[in-house]
Amino acid sequence: MSRSPAAPPIHVSWTPGSVEVVNAATGARASAVALTDLRAFWNGNKNVLVGVGRSLVFLKTARLPKAAPDDLRRILGIQMAQLFPLPPDQLSFDFLQTNDHNGDGYLTLIGAIRSEDLRQLKQELRDAGIQAERILPLSLAAPAAAASAGAPNAIVAAPDPGGLGLDVVQGGIIRFSRLASLDSDVAVEAQRTMAAAQSGALPLVAAGNLTLPSGLTSSSDLLTLLDQAPPFAFELAEERNLEEKTRLAKRMRMATMITVLALLLCLVPFLNRSDDIRAVQRSNASWSRQSKRITAAKDAELDKAQTAIHIQTILKSAFEPAQPMSDVVAYISDQLPAGAWLTGVGVERGKAIQLRGMAKTSGDVTQFVNALGASARFRDVKLVFASTGTIGTVPVVQFNITAIGVGNLPMPVPEKAAVGGRKATTTVTTKTTGGSR
Repeated sequence: MSRSPAAPPIHVSWTPGSVEVVNAATGARASAVALTDLRAFWNGNKNVLVGVGRSLVFLKTARLPKAAPDDLRRILGIQMAQLFPLPPDQLSFDFLQTNDHNGDGYLTLIGAIRSEDLRQLKQELRDAGIQAERILPLSLAAPAAAASAGAPNAIVAAPDPGGLGLDVVQGGIIRFSRLASLDSDVAVEAQRTMAAAQSGALPLVAAGNLTLPSGLTSSSDLLTLLDQAPPFAFELAEERNLEEKTRLAKRMRMATMITVLALLLCLVPFLNRSDDIRAVQRSNASWSRQSKRITAAKDAELDKAQTAIHIQTILKSAFEPAQPMSDVVAYISDQLPAGAWLTGVGVERGKAIQLRGMAKTSGDVTQFVNALGASARFRDVKLVFASTGTIGTVPVVQFNITAIGVGNLPMPVPEKAAVGGRKATTTVTTKTTGGSR
């Protein structure tokens, strides 16, 4: 894949509090805490290409019908609550539909970022005196890294501002992406990633300054290859709405100009007669009034439509859980340290999550609690108790942790008849034994 000549030579990797830049033309690099600390690096360049770290980005693939981009965006706007763990009104997203299709539809890559994080990035760009030509996930450069290593189907491992990034690339598109701890065993994490993606065995490609005893190596890091990523750009909803209104205004002006021109052409034969001129003037005044009424009616209908969409978004946020229970359990399992295991997981709609398990050391328990507490998926993570014990002659630490899943609102249901004097409840509980995850 060749580099686009129109792409800006300055590439930026951004997460809050960590910025790295590279000049793709010269190879010069720099890093800082904020973009404003790198003003000397721009050297007159005002446009940059920004890649957002994996810790801030959600990536999913889904099968969708073939449709125009605006129609697909409306379809995804309805399905966002099922794809991502945050309410749709808190996310900015973009998508890329491929030619890979089957009976379920065309494979589509969807990426999302919290609108609050996107606004913070745009403010930092303004403060630094530059603007982003495109803002996209840094991991979208993984297919270019795999191709440069001669493996179009591979799992790409690369350092990321939030840890170790692992991307499953098949057919030139990312099928699965996850972030692991930077000190993790790369081979083990690669096996876990392939199992989660159900991709089968793939060659491992190392990118950036990551070195592996075996496997392939990319010719460059993801930040340098960012301009070879597919067409993808995050935009705020208000920016997109403004662009749409601008396009509508241009079309309206063009339609008005065409209408006026047509009227003038029709009226030329009658311009020599004063009566006809007055008639034309009256006709133009009437047309102007009608145009204003039509414009007012159109604006009123647009306001009604936006109100309906807003109400629909609020209702979906209230009546559908933002995080499916299966995703919550899978995420919790991924956060377990190697020396800890779960003996029970209690997940009930609208109530705190109950986690019971054992660990080899109290440090493993602390690591598990800190990992859950640092995740945006949970709040009020609490260690209820931790007590020491033994299994055979091996000392262990038993623990009980509670947490609340962000966005999982209880749905009111009518009370069912009591069975045996007790109300019926539905509880999803998963039990795991052994020390592996």
